[in-house]
Amino acid sequence: MKALVAATLAATLLTAVPVAQAQTAAEGLEAMRTRLAASGAYSGVFGVSRAGEIAVGARGDHEADEVWRWASVSKMVTTLLVLQQVDEGRMALDAPVSDHLPDWPVNGDRITIRQLLTHTSGLASPDTTPDLDGDGMPDFYQRAGDWRPVCEATPRANPGTDFAYNNCDYWVLGAVLEAVSGQTYADLVRTRLVQPLALGPVTVPSGPRSEARVDGRPEPRIDPAAWGPGGGLYGTVQDLLRINTALMEGALISPASRAEMWKGDPAAGFAALGVWAYTPDLGGCLGQTRLVERYGEIGGVQVRNFLLPDLGLALSVYSSDGETVFGEVWQGQGLAIDLIRAAACGA
Repeated sequence: MKALVAATLAATLLTAVPVAQAQTAAEGLEAMRTRLAASGAYSGVFGVSRAGEIAVGARGDHEADEVWRWASVSKMVTTLLVLQQVDEGRMALDAPVSDHLPDWPVNGDRITIRQLLTHTSGLASPDTTPDLDGDGMPDFYQRAGDWRPVCEATPRANPGTDFAYNNCDYWVLGAVLEAVSGQTYADLVRTRLVQPLALGPVTVPSGPRSEARVDGRPEPRIDPAAWGPGGGLYGTVQDLLRINTALMEGALISPASRAEMWKGDPAAGFAALGVWAYTPDLGGCLGQTRLVERYGEIGGVQVRNFLLPDLGLALSVYSSDGETVFGEVWQGQGLAIDLIRAAACGA
């Protein structure tokens, strides 16, 4: 009987041991490459950062060092710029917008910086702008510099009442940043991120462009400047991974600000400051692990950016085919969670 109990206990302990983790970024990258090859139509660029090493690959008609549209992953970058100002005492998360934009006409004395960062401002949404030309995107996004009339419309709700994803929140944050710092948004990105981290030309380009496919056809031409701090940044996957790494290593913002940034609200689907943060069961070699994620999508470009702070691991995946279905990590299945497992656990 003792032998049977000992054998049973040994078997239980063995099954509880997690699968071995990948040891290098390159090993994780090759596992990601294998999984993406099995997904069929995927075309894009992908990469992983681990222990100071960055490895990047590409599939389809792409090169690993291409400059890509970051779409709403730009909001994570804007959040970092805001928190840098908070760390330096120029802003406060719970101060009203009117402290920095005295002429802001829509609940300026009631909407806080935190509410803008968490999409609880109640501002009107530019996504309700009519699509008169029938290209599948609000006409506003074809033009740069017209955000104020859209965001100054009648608010959707009172500040702080509920979560509603909204690009206006980050356009207002961009205006606040410029008022507080005396620099343009592009200059802030350059002086606060590009230069300190020795990045490539991460910036918001101007001029309409079409860079991907939707339903097998070229996407509508858009002007990145129309998305500005909410989605207009471009850079390489290496640049984004360097930002991820610096954030996890504490090189960009204070520990207190990072803790605030990664404090997901269960009532809002674990939305945090510019990202989503929660602790799902990721399976594989990971189990229940802290995850910080940020998605982006404009036209035919999709971006998935994941940070696993407790492992010092980050991965980013860009798709230009308009057909890749990533799924949702919290559902416990799909391409996105498979890629996280691949990057962390290897083959």
